[in-house]
Amino acid sequence: MKVKQAVLAVLILGAACTPARAQITFGSWGRVVITPLAFSDNHSAVSAATSTWGDVASIGFSANGVSPNGAIGFFINFDFGVNIANSMPAIIGDNAKAWVKPLGLVLPEQYDMLKLTGGWFKEEELRGKIGASEFGSWILPNGSKDEDNIFQRFNATAGAHFKLEPLKWLDSPWNGLDIQGAFGSNTLGSPGSNFRAILNLLNNEDNNTISETYDESSLGYDGDRTVSAADVYKAMQIALGYRIPYVGLVRFQFIGNNRNVFRWGEQNAGVLDVEKKLVTGLQTNKDADIIEGAFFYNAIDGLKVDVGMKIPLTYTTKTNFIVYPRVVGSDGKVYEQIVNANKKEYTVQLPYVIALGASWNPSFLSSLNVTARADLSFGGTVESESDGITVTNGYIADFWLMPSYKVLDALRIGVDMAVDIHGSDTLKITGKNPEPPRTDVSKYIDFGIGPWFELFGGGARCRVGMVVMLPGSARYKYNQSSTVYMYTPILTGEPVVSIPISFTYSF
Repeated sequence: MKVKQAVLAVLILGAACTPARAQITFGSWGRVVITPLAFSDNHSAVSAATSTWGDVASIGFSANGVSPNGAIGFFINFDFGVNIANSMPAIIGDNAKAWVKPLGLVLPEQYDMLKLTGGWFKEEELRGKIGASEFGSWILPNGSKDEDNIFQRFNATAGAHFKLEPLKWLDSPWNGLDIQGAFGSNTLGSPGSNFRAILNLLNNEDNNTISETYDESSLGYDGDRTVSAADVYKAMQIALGYRIPYVGLVRFQFIGNNRNVFRWGEQNAGVLDVEKKLVTGLQTNKDADIIEGAFFYNAIDGLKVDVGMKIPLTYTTKTNFIVYPRVVGSDGKVYEQIVNANKKEYTVQLPYVIALGASWNPSFLSSLNVTARADLSFGGTVESESDGITVTNGYIADFWLMPSYKVLDALRIGVDMAVDIHGSDTLKITGKNPEPPRTDVSKYIDFGIGPWFELFGGGARCRVGMVVMLPGSARYKYNQSSTVYMYTPILTGEPVVSIPISFTYSF
């Protein structure tokens, strides 16, 4: 019901805010990837409804409305089947938003430098520019990294976004400065208050908060139980981008997070403390404040290069969380997981990330394209002085090479190659009961290769691949509650061969 109400509200807002004779356009987009055959050793499988990011196909349509003066409008798209397996809304797609350029209502276009957006949205203007393989999850067990790993887009389910172009009035190629930001909603209100600020003002009193349901002390939160505007703005995402004339795009951003709780709790319901969300709406909040920087270079015709870095800031937590998972040690023994059950203070440093993407269409051979990605994460640690525990995350390095060649006007052939290199995660216990360093099974090298051909035309394309995945080690799923089957195999380490077929259309 909430999804239907949101859709109806956006449509009404779009109709109300769009004057007569406004331009409204409609479109449709969809993708499905089926796998008629996959086999490994003497095992085989078939999948008839999958996508590159979920378990079901994505079929959707969109409506885009703009007023005659271009100062106000709306955009909404509906996707059937997105994330149904995860109980997420299956109607609203990436956007259900309305926007306005307030200065554009009264001033000439060159002074139209401010845009305000509200609703459910993805704003991708500053996002990373080069993605990875369409068959990523068929080529490597852990799939491939998308454009967000270079530079994170703005992504909200109940948020507001602004874009300011302070130099737009300047008639010069040097006017390409953008300042963008987004914030979510304060959620500490009574049931039914939704996210309305006025209703939340008094509901933040100590006798009328989420603490009526959850014991805050058990969550390791010792601060004021009320949530102020400052708390919300601490969790905002704000970015700066500048287009250097004839060179490229440089951008920086800060992704904030209200760290009154350790958000891993949401991913391990039933094992860890219940997560208490003080701020909602922005989907890109992490467990730490993150600083990002990226540079997109396109000064040479046919060559695009985008490189980005993420720097998570260190923080502390006293929440009950999994410090180290259940693993098979280097000695072959199965070790139980370690949990911060006594709410000790832990210091967390999430891994640093460096990502690089490149795409090349040589001027002397325009039918050829070579796309490459390299993604590296390193330096992650979790440690506690009182427990004498230190966890060091091993590095992860992914490399992709994806050359392709346009043979005919409607036919392209190519091959995707990838390698995924994992260092070892290591646990050291030096407290009252010291143990030898424990190393889990994360140390491996996966390799995959997939030749393919693609037919395209009329806004549609069909790609067929023959993919060989070579896992570097066996993989297991650990069953937290089972005493009979402690773990079940996911990959045996034997080669996996699959034939994915993708259909994509856009019109």
